[in-house]
Amino acid sequence: MSRNIIDFICVASRRRGTLLGALVFAMVLSLASSVRSQAETAEDEIRGVVAKWYVQLAKRDQGQTWELTAPGYIEATPSYTFEKTGSAAAGPRIHTSLSATALHFAYDIEAVTIDPNFAKVIVWERGYFYAFAAKRTYERAASTIFVMERQTKDQRWLILAHQSNSIGIPPNKVTRSMPDMRSRYCETTGKLPDCAGE
Repeated sequence: MSRNIIDFICVASRRRGTLLGALVFAMVLSLASSVRSQAETAEDEIRGVVAKWYVQLAKRDQGQTWELTAPGYIEATPSYTFEKTGSAAAGPRIHTSLSATALHFAYDIEAVTIDPNFAKVIVWERGYFYAFAAKRTYERAASTIFVMERQTKDQRWLILAHQSNSIGIPPNKVTRSMPDMRSRYCETTGKLPDCAGE
C-alpha cells in the first residue's frame, strides 16, 4: 500500500474517530486496485494476441493463425481466396489481408472492451502501397473487429470471431504525411525495367 494511502487512512481515522471505517476504506481501495490490475493484465494479453495475429498473416502461406483461434472460431472475412482456374481442385491461394499484401502495414487498436469471459477489440488497419506511374504512395484501410474468449482450461485469450471491412478513409484518419514506399516497391514488387534509374 502506498505512503499516500496510509497517510489518508490515518487522517480519516482521526477525523471520524474510528479505525474500522478507515480499514474498510483501505480494503475497498485495495480491491479496486486489484481489479484494475487484473483488467490491465487482461488487456495486455489481448493486445498481444492481436499483434501475433498480424505477424502470422504477414507470413502468408507459412502463417499459423489457427494457433490463436478458439474452438468454434468464426471467420466472417477470410484473409485469402483461391484463384479460379476452371478446375474442380482449388487453385493457388491468393492472400487478401492488408498485412499480407501491403508494402508496409500498421494498425491502431481503437477500443478494447473486456468482461470476465469475452472481449471485443476494434482495430483500424492501414496498408501502404506505391503507384509507380503516379510516383506516389497511397493507403488502403480496413475496420476490423475481434471477439476474444478466455479459455476455461488455461485462461488464455483466443480469437472467437473476426470480421474486417475495407472502407473509405475519413479525413481524420488519412496518414499525413504519407511514407515514401518507392524503394520498397522497387525491392519487392517492381519490375526491373520500371525501377531502372530510380
